[in-house]
Amino acid sequence: MPTVNIEEVQPGMVLAADLMQGQRMLLPKGSVLTNKNISIFKNQNIESVDIVPEESEEPDEQNIDAAFIYARDYFMFVNHNDPVIMQMFDIAVYKTAVRLKEGWRLPTKQEQQVTALDDMRDMFFRAEGTFEDIVDAELKVASFPDIFFKVKEAVDDSSSSAGHIAEVVGLDVGLSTQLLKLVNSPLYGFPSKIDNLVRAVALIGGQELCTLALGLSTIGYFKDIPPELIDMRTFWMHSLTCGVFAKVLAEKVDGVNPEMMFTAGLLHDVGRLIMFKKMPYSAVQVMLFARENFLPLVEAEEVILDFNHTQVTRCMLEKWNFPPDLTEIISSHHAPEKSEMYKAAGILQAADNLALAVGIAEGGMYVLPGVDDEVWEKLAIDVESLKTIVDAYDFQIKELFDNFFS
Repeated sequence: MPTVNIEEVQPGMVLAADLMQGQRMLLPKGSVLTNKNISIFKNQNIESVDIVPEESEEPDEQNIDAAFIYARDYFMFVNHNDPVIMQMFDIAVYKTAVRLKEGWRLPTKQEQQVTALDDMRDMFFRAEGTFEDIVDAELKVASFPDIFFKVKEAVDDSSSSAGHIAEVVGLDVGLSTQLLKLVNSPLYGFPSKIDNLVRAVALIGGQELCTLALGLSTIGYFKDIPPELIDMRTFWMHSLTCGVFAKVLAEKVDGVNPEMMFTAGLLHDVGRLIMFKKMPYSAVQVMLFARENFLPLVEAEEVILDFNHTQVTRCMLEKWNFPPDLTEIISSHHAPEKSEMYKAAGILQAADNLALAVGIAEGGMYVLPGVDDEVWEKLAIDVESLKTIVDAYDFQIKELFDNFFS
């Protein structure tokens, strides 16, 4: 990691190590530097900082051509006249070309397929059951972690102090550790380390911390998915990437809660996990059909199952008594135009597509479902900001993932 003189530091650079002044941390590792940060460092006589090195070499024309041909298949289903989609395509091509320059090998056609396992057994055959049956069967054998409802009860009590909320969260050591990791990550960029839950509640807010706790609790619920069914590392990397992008986009839009959007991104595909648990054969057939025909998963689900993962998700979250707004946002991300929470559902739809585009360079094999034509106009976000968001948060997402899933 190069050490850069403070006079040469530019906005957008990423810290490669915690920036300390004595015993006090000024900014955590992975933070994307702003003009304000740089000005503060100069005022505090910081002479140099450790910076994450940029790509050493740009991809050549051969890499770009190969990346273009490879990535375009995953954009077959979308509107090619949409500037948002084309910006995502450019991001996917560039990132894939960089990986090729680094020595990554494109997956073969055989590797892009899913191997169907004949010993899988579904709950029912097509048209003999519904998504409600899947959810009811799941609820009979497992319940949602009780810690979330204890936290929610404390937060909803108007007499609860930050100390009381922190005490309740602290009942689950794993959850409190993950929450502290999250609030100390570059995603928040607090100027000093948050070393206790009381301070975290005071800085972020009880309701916001409760929403984050909900998302992190749900991750633990799905730890028993058999690895032969789905690569859980890839699943959660996409979900976490979607959550980060949703939070960052929400911070640019008035009236949308960034913490809720992070949790919505983290949980937007959990209906798929329920389908893998209860309908494993059909769930694998969905992936086969989607990849062979270059269709978005949600379209393949409708063909194979007559329902899709958003319906499973809505039913499950409602029976778990999730917050109604969060349930609505997650369940509507493939059709935000039909939702009463259009802005938030639209942000989640955009974040999902952006995460899929970024994932192509990491071996992701799912076609982008597309973004509603009016989403970007109504959100009033500059299309060019997509590349800035990806460049700024790429490093941070990998570090967050390592914190939570390694």
